Amino acid sequence: MQLPPSSAWAFCIKHYLFLKSKNAGPLRLFSDGNTGMVFTLRGQLKIQKKDSQDTGILPSAFVYGQVDRYHDIISSAETELLIVVFQPYGYFSLSGIPADELKGRIIDADLVFGSQFFSLMDALGSAISYERSISLVENYFSNVLKNTKSTDLLLSPIVKTIIQSKGQIAVSELTKLTGYSERQLERLFNQAVGMSPLKYLQIVRLHHFLSLIRSGNKEASLTMAGLESGYYDQPHLIHNFKQITGLTPTQYLSTAGTLAVNLVIVN
Repeated sequence: MQLPPSSAWAFCIKHYLFLKSKNAGPLRLFSDGNTGMVFTLRGQLKIQKKDSQDTGILPSAFVYGQVDRYHDIISSAETELLIVVFQPYGYFSLSGIPADELKGRIIDADLVFGSQFFSLMDALGSAISYERSISLVENYFSNVLKNTKSTDLLLSPIVKTIIQSKGQIAVSELTKLTGYSERQLERLFNQAVGMSPLKYLQIVRLHHFLSLIRSGNKEASLTMAGLESGYYDQPHLIHNFKQITGLTPTQYLSTAGTLAVNLVIVN
């Protein structure tokens, strides 16, 4: 289930995901242009990185930076998760930690918040509603994180423009609209978002394509969805899609289930 944050936190939190799965098997996680925080309220998660057979146990709560390559998350038989999905620049706005330092990393929440964090985990474990869980998280953030909205004021309109364009706007056009030079824009994105403006545009465009094929007529809609998303070269589309997700569009559509747009059950 996806729920919005309170209005006071919408500047840095995009939404909350409450996920429950039984015998889900491997979950393919790939970039959606946002950072996040995961609370494992029941069960255990392991991670298997791209091109590796080795797995590692993930902390019960962790912060993740921009996903620079897809991963397979392996869940225990019964798993319950709460995922805080930040705005692209949200965690940087809150913590002041440069997003490019978190890129591709998963950090134990204890290292960020200290031992006091266990009290939040205990409270979430006994929360009686989703709304109560959201309230607990936001109250905790209010007490332990720096609340600096300056980055939100700088990047929010730029990100909004990119999303409204469905990722089909040139970086040169963004420089004209914002008054930033290309170098300034890249520096701002790398520091606050954790990727370049061009990479973020690619992610937004890909996710627009995903939204079209998920709501369309499966394979028959792939060509039209590609054209509508600005992919005029199908081999380029498939290459870009597979590079980010590890799947072809057809494989994505045939996956056993979707827990979130960028978190799907794979065989």
